[in-house]
Amino acid sequence: MTSFESAGGWRTVLGLLADGADLEPELAGAALSDILAGTAPDAVVGAFLVGLRTKGATAVEVEALVEAMLAAATPLDLPDAAATVDIVGTGGSRLRQDKAFNVSTAACFVVAGAGIAVCKHGNRKASSSSGSTDVLEALGLAVELDGAAVRRCVSEAGLGFALARVFHPAMRFAGPIRTQLAIPTIFNVLGPMSHPGGVTRQVIGVADETLAPLVIDVLRRRGAPRAMVVHGSDGLDELTLSGPSTIHELRDGEIEVREVFPSDLGLSMVKTEDFGVGTPEANAEAIRALLGGEGGPRRELVLLNAAAAVVVAGRADDLAAGLEMATASIDSGAAAEALSRVIAVSNAAVSLQRD
Repeated sequence: MTSFESAGGWRTVLGLLADGADLEPELAGAALSDILAGTAPDAVVGAFLVGLRTKGATAVEVEALVEAMLAAATPLDLPDAAATVDIVGTGGSRLRQDKAFNVSTAACFVVAGAGIAVCKHGNRKASSSSGSTDVLEALGLAVELDGAAVRRCVSEAGLGFALARVFHPAMRFAGPIRTQLAIPTIFNVLGPMSHPGGVTRQVIGVADETLAPLVIDVLRRRGAPRAMVVHGSDGLDELTLSGPSTIHELRDGEIEVREVFPSDLGLSMVKTEDFGVGTPEANAEAIRALLGGEGGPRRELVLLNAAAAVVVAGRADDLAAGLEMATASIDSGAAAEALSRVIAVSNAAVSLQRD
């Protein structure tokens, strides 16, 4: 009998969730491990996801779930994970889903241009018109990369992209059920926090502001030295320009919560629809344009979110200083060069994979 079964198995897990009771971390982790092993029935997986959402997950539970995700992941050995950053959103933005703008993806090139190693963990589009992987392909990157190839990109280009389905193959057992449920589940939170390369310096955007305290507390519990969880008041899972943004910032074990307005940083207040885009191809065109020096609200939005990553990397003390570094990255041409480098290195790396 496995330890999960001896602890009561699914009957106990679902019974506790139905009663609104919290799960012990060992039980929560064992339940997710059973799902990721492909042995849990579909009906049980659906009940678990809905039950956890209805009850509300605790930081202790989520920490255990993250560990189970990572235990099932394909390893990714980065050159220096402790100094590498990630910028990622949980999805669910209220921006029109046919007008998606891949802000965090664009910001990655700016951060890399500032001399900071980036390894973005992302996936293909689900509900929006363009996912991070989709726009990267449209930009000309090779995205179906294994661990050695991603490491090469980070080492040689200062920037790499880890496709979630490559490094979390066990998610194939839960993916169809998530789609059928058609509601956000705990996996929307687990994905961004389960970076296969062990990256802990992260900017994580949440469309649901109530998730921010949970996510930052899990990052704190897992020992992240610097991190931000951000939420735009317009429902973006990014720092926004249409109003204030809420930041939950983790520094050396301490969490600070504050609001920031665009005007605090000398940025323009604009309507959310002013930075909408659409398809992966349109996003690629918009990213090339802003990296080439085009002004406007998309540039400022990307600069703002890149500034947060510069702070998380420990290269700037605050968003104002981070914004200066991000601006210099674009204006000097370094951000555009970062894009060119990773296109070349990723395609060379995927050729080696085939060989």
